[in-house]
Amino acid sequence: MSALATEMGCFAFPCGSQTSVSVSSEVVMNILDSFVRRNEGQERVIGTLLGTVSEGGKVEVRSCYAVPHNESTEQVALDIEFHRTMLELHQKISARDQIVGWFSTGKGIVGSDSLIQEFYGHDTMHMIVDVTLPLDAPIFTAYSVTECSLLEQSLALEFHPIPVEVKTEGTERIGADLFKSKSTKNLPTESQSIQEAVKSLTGMIETVKLYVDSVCNGKKEADATIGRYIADTLGVIPNLSPAAIADIIHTNSQDVALVEYLSWMIQTQLALSEKLGTDCMPIL
Repeated sequence: MSALATEMGCFAFPCGSQTSVSVSSEVVMNILDSFVRRNEGQERVIGTLLGTVSEGGKVEVRSCYAVPHNESTEQVALDIEFHRTMLELHQKISARDQIVGWFSTGKGIVGSDSLIQEFYGHDTMHMIVDVTLPLDAPIFTAYSVTECSLLEQSLALEFHPIPVEVKTEGTERIGADLFKSKSTKNLPTESQSIQEAVKSLTGMIETVKLYVDSVCNGKKEADATIGRYIADTLGVIPNLSPAAIADIIHTNSQDVALVEYLSWMIQTQLALSEKLGTDCMPIL
C-alpha cells in the first residue's frame, strides 16, 4: 500500500502512536470466554479494549468486553448502545481506564475491519486473537493504524504490526503455563504444582549462579541492568535462620491442621443435627 500511495501522490499520516502492547491474563480469559459463548453461526467475536497509554506509546490493556454485532461482506452493525453502557459501567469502577483499541478473533485482517476502526478512531490499536487449534504460533497480533490520504481526502487505512506481550501475576503463572502446553490430560495437584514451582526456581537460581561465576571469572562482561535485578531480588529475601524457617513452617502446619479439624467437627455436627431432626419428625 505504501508504494501505491507514493505513485498516486498521496501521503500517509505518521505511524500510530502505539509502539507496543501488554495484555493482562484476565483480558485473555475474557476474550476466550466470549468466543466460547458466542451466538450460534457467529464466526468471530468483536470487542473493546480498555487500559492506558504511557509515554513512548506503550499500551497496557487491563480489561475488555465483547460487543454484539452483525457482520456481512459489505457492512458491519455494532450495538453502540451496549458499548456505551458497558463503558460507563466500567469507568465507574476504574475511571482511569480509557478505550485503547478493539479486538477481534480470527486469522488476520478482513475488509470490514476498516469500518470498525473508523468507529473506534484512528488513534486506537487493533488486536487479533487467533483461537484456532492447535496453538502452534503466537495467538496475538496487534496493529497500529495510519490513514492514507490524497488531497486531504481519506483513501484507506494501513495496519502496522506492533509487538504484543502477555503479562501474568505470580498466582496466574501456573495457569498460563498450562495454556502454553499443546495437551493437558488433567490439572496438576497442589503438591505437583509446588514441585514444579520449586524445580523452576532451582533452575533460575542455577542460571543466575552460572552468570555471576562467569562475570567473576572474567568470562563474561558485567551488565549493570542484570546486576540491579539480582540485587533487588536478594534485597527482598528475609534474613532468617534455618531454625526460624522451620519454626514458621511448623506453626503454619499446625494452623492448617486446626482449620481442617474444626471443619470436620462442623460437618459432623451438621450431619447429627440433620439426622436427629429427621427422626423427631411426626409420622403422617
